[in-house]
Amino acid sequence: MSIRHQDWVIKIDYQNGAGTGNIHWRLGLDGDFTLVGDANDPYPWFSHQHDVEYEFGTSHVSLFDNGNTRFVQFPNDNSRGQLWNVDESTMTATLEENLDIGIKSTALGSAQMLLDSRQKPIGLHYEAGDGNGGGTSQTMSFYRPGTLNMVSNTATYRTAQMRDMYTPSTQP
Repeated sequence: MSIRHQDWVIKIDYQNGAGTGNIHWRLGLDGDFTLVGDANDPYPWFSHQHDVEYEFGTSHVSLFDNGNTRFVQFPNDNSRGQLWNVDESTMTATLEENLDIGIKSTALGSAQMLLDSRQKPIGLHYEAGDGNGGGTSQTMSFYRPGTLNMVSNTATYRTAQMRDMYTPSTQP
């Protein structure tokens, strides 16, 4: 579960409604994980996040870091797309990708790991939905060889990239 205004992602013992409801862990600043990330980043943790996804079949969590809490200390920063590797056995969270979106979006946003037909990661897709106070939105897909960038002249709640127009999603 993503708790946007507490800057946490939490794992709950749910088990399709048969679990205890107990909290297993909290991911985020002052949570239960030791951060492994960029030592040069003064604020690597996410804040006021959107579209948190525990990527199917992996230990990865993708999210859109709106950055609202971070902006108090660093007002010139932008929102970011982040990919975390969450190791529950060592209780470490490794920040694998921390991509500057190039715009500040204090609300709305999307995050998606892009997979090939064999379910292997090939890139990351992020959307800043409320850029410039709702005046624009910006969608970026990051691939190893380059970046695809699209800008809209209105706020956008959420975007997703499809493999093609004919292949249904294989993710649950």
